[in-house]
Amino acid sequence: KKNLEVKEKFCEAAEKLAGDENIVGAFAELQKLHEQWKEYGPVAKEQREAIWDRFKAASATINKKYQEHFEQLKAQQEENLVAKTAMCEELEAVVAEEYASAGAWNAASRKIEEIQARWRKIGFATRKDNQKIYERMRAACDVFFERKKQFFASARDEQNANEAAKLSIIEQAEALVGSTDW
Repeated sequence: KKNLEVKEKFCEAAEKLAGDENIVGAFAELQKLHEQWKEYGPVAKEQREAIWDRFKAASATINKKYQEHFEQLKAQQEENLVAKTAMCEELEAVVAEEYASAGAWNAASRKIEEIQARWRKIGFATRKDNQKIYERMRAACDVFFERKKQFFASARDEQNANEAAKLSIIEQAEALVGSTDW
């Protein structure tokens, strides 16, 4: 009789957990209830099956919600992978372009940064694909920013060479200012 009362409380607790929004937490609590259920002794024969069926029904509801939760999570992760793959293709297209001016490089940088911002708003992809897709995105960004760095370094070198040539011309002109050798 005492065991029946305790097991009825377990049933009530399991039924209450079935309505819980945090299904992962509810599932963990259900596991604890199952452990506690096993610790208590048997109930009278005529009530044994009815009480077990009640507890089992509440457990089945929670288990079904738990399974659905992870199926939805997996579906969302698959959608995230598709979206991130499309972003990688978009990034790779930007990286493949040739840019001849600083303005073009800066415009392309803004495109890359916009894609990166969208990337951060998307959740994780599936566990097995998440690292691979991240590495693909990172590699495209690294190639782009390395090319940009080289472009601006060569532009800076060209500017320095031009400045040196102009200074040389200025020195020659200053040397000729006082000359009377027409």
